Amino acid sequence: MKKHIVLCADDYGQAPAISQGIIQLIQMGRISATSCMVNTDDWPTHANWLSPYTHQIDIGLHFNCTEGKALSREYVNFHGEHFQPLSRVLRNAFLRKLNKAALVAECHAQIDAFQKVMSFLPDYIDGHQHVHQFPVIREAVIQVYKQRLRSKNAYIRSVNERVKIKDIFSNFKKIIILAAGSKALTRLLRKNNIPYNLSFAGIYPFQQYSQYPQLFRIFIRQINREGIIMCHPGLNSPDAQDPIAKARFAEYQYLIGCAFIEDCRELEAVIGRFS
Repeated sequence: MKKHIVLCADDYGQAPAISQGIIQLIQMGRISATSCMVNTDDWPTHANWLSPYTHQIDIGLHFNCTEGKALSREYVNFHGEHFQPLSRVLRNAFLRKLNKAALVAECHAQIDAFQKVMSFLPDYIDGHQHVHQFPVIREAVIQVYKQRLRSKNAYIRSVNERVKIKDIFSNFKKIIILAAGSKALTRLLRKNNIPYNLSFAGIYPFQQYSQYPQLFRIFIRQINREGIIMCHPGLNSPDAQDPIAKARFAEYQYLIGCAFIEDCRELEAVIGRFS
């Protein structure tokens, strides 16, 4: 039986090489969703590139509070203009030092920035570096969802990938990500009757980018029907500020090539939008 899978490219809007690579994959029908970072100066330009494909893929908000500047006055007043690095956000989330009201305001502001140029509300919400599942942040995202996205029946991405014993040695990153709040977020989604994906794949140590074709075949085998596979493609870029630039280009090369099509056919995976 064929697996119907959402293949979602993260970080649209972060940099031109990333957005242009994603656009090419959309044009070729290789991906079915992309998550947008809207707090960059060039977001309106990148949004215009994406506008012709609004009926072809799911376009969501990549809620961000670890890179760049905040958009809301409330967040700036409480936490400062510049977002804190991931490690500090994670620590403060578990220590309950994040201000929920500021996070609610920031989530609203990022949805506003999305809607202003796309002319519609996002099809879904997830989090840059999976912050949407952290304590306090997940409660804020759920509150905003009820206020803004319930009527659209948008979905929220659940990072519910299964952990295996070998992950302790080969993919400890996955264990950390899941421990950061995956189960707690999923419980909230069920409690509030919010649509979400029932399976997830795509986490790997980015330094293993040369093995991406083999890893992607594993993702397809592991994921269940109606699941989401996350990816981070981008064009070749010398950007020293992007620590995963080489991994982005490796993913792009695989996804744009014939091997990706052959793997999907062999493993009976059909790439489509969230149903």
